Amino acid sequence: MRLLDRYTILDRIGSGGMATIYRATDDRLDRVVCIKLLRTTLIEGSGSNNTSGRAVYQATYSHFLQEALALSKLQHPNTLRIYDFGYLDPNPHASPDGGAPFHVSEYLDGGNLETHIRLRGAIPAHEALGILEGISGALAEAHEHGIIHRDIKPSNILFARVRGELVPKLADFGIAHSDLKKKQRLDAPSAFDGIESVSTVALFSPRWAAPEQLCGSPEGPRTDVYALGLLAVFMLTGRVIFGDEDVRLTFNDRVRGDALVNSRLAQIGLAGDLGQVLAHSMLARSEDRIASAPELFENLRDALKIKAPISIAPFPIEPSPQQLQQQVHHQQQHAAQQQVPPPPQGVALALEVEASGSMGAPLVQPAPERVTQYGERRVRFVQVHEKLDLSFVDMQGGHVRVRVTMLPGAAGSPQKLNVKGLTCFVARRGQRPTPALTISSDGSADLVSSTRQTLGELTWSFGQTTAEGRVFVVDGRQLLVPYSEGQLAVALMLSPGNDLVVMCRR
Repeated sequence: MRLLDRYTILDRIGSGGMATIYRATDDRLDRVVCIKLLRTTLIEGSGSNNTSGRAVYQATYSHFLQEALALSKLQHPNTLRIYDFGYLDPNPHASPDGGAPFHVSEYLDGGNLETHIRLRGAIPAHEALGILEGISGALAEAHEHGIIHRDIKPSNILFARVRGELVPKLADFGIAHSDLKKKQRLDAPSAFDGIESVSTVALFSPRWAAPEQLCGSPEGPRTDVYALGLLAVFMLTGRVIFGDEDVRLTFNDRVRGDALVNSRLAQIGLAGDLGQVLAHSMLARSEDRIASAPELFENLRDALKIKAPISIAPFPIEPSPQQLQQQVHHQQQHAAQQQVPPPPQGVALALEVEASGSMGAPLVQPAPERVTQYGERRVRFVQVHEKLDLSFVDMQGGHVRVRVTMLPGAAGSPQKLNVKGLTCFVARRGQRPTPALTISSDGSADLVSSTRQTLGELTWSFGQTTAEGRVFVVDGRQLLVPYSEGQLAVALMLSPGNDLVVMCRR
């Protein structure tokens, strides 16, 4: 699908109650972008005749437009950058009854803070400060423009990968509050006119909310400071002060006093100067709190006695060439134990399956596999949910990575795959390189570098369906993959190399 005559949708990378997120290419500037499309149905059964569903949609529609408008005013390097805005309906002044709006932003492939902490645990203080320094600067700029984020939480801190380091970015201004709309109406009418502010109590996250949000009192910059204090606790300890089960039980204690916060800080070992700074950032009375996000950062840096935060890299999203060589070494040992010849040096193939996702690229983990010998080839049967990453080091020592995804389809329809390059482009023979291909028949594609150098070739086969399973022809011999191994199966072969990978989905 093509939007605004320049953005080509590649695949869906995430979805939630409010919007669906897609990866796309900007054909004019030759870059990958992220498209966030407002869902037209937000709750099951909500339609034009459903009053409550319509009210939810109108409120969310308003917040979606507000997010685009807020992001357009912000230039801080630690704020998600927005590039464009539009509607699926050609009418530029579409209403909630018309075409769904979407906005185009930078594509971030480094995961989010919540996933990093959940998988890794608490991070070192200097890394936590590196994240807080960037996010506090982004908040300071937003506050200068009169924009209050109101939904700061770990899943809204995304990471961009820049020269081997992770750069934090503040995202999801969907329920931000500001007077931008009022100011804009004084200058000229726009598509944002007529969209009034709607209560957002149901949209913010209670675990990360300030007391004034919980009870509907006026909000301000110190509302974001409170959430930033909660975020600091999560990074330093890996623990959330307020769980979902506490929302109703602790409501009065959170709104009326500070004893609960102080006791929970003490329970998780945050005492002394550090505990005092965090407690000061989370006082129930907003006027008594630390006044700004940069001030909180400076106070935390002094309490932790760290002169300068460092760049952060919570953990590698994809294996480095050194890590990949270690994986190859382990695979060679495993092959030797099973009397299966190891792959040739320089083209050893590492396999990874999706572990969890985010608005950016999904995180991956080594794929469980069964290895057998079939003639002169190793056959590697890999169980997947839907995605498999193929990684190898080419003859020049470069790291090449490509993702194969089994796409959902209707019963009886042809099976489809999406093949996309994660560190390269893919190209049908004689055709222009592209970030991704969607395929439904046997074939092959070259893996191509940004300089049009061919790095390798990926060949795929859907096989033939039989009563016992799916049959593939391998070097003139039939290979049966029984349904017990996978209801769906695709055979993949990467050249140079000699391994056959059978991607199985039960």
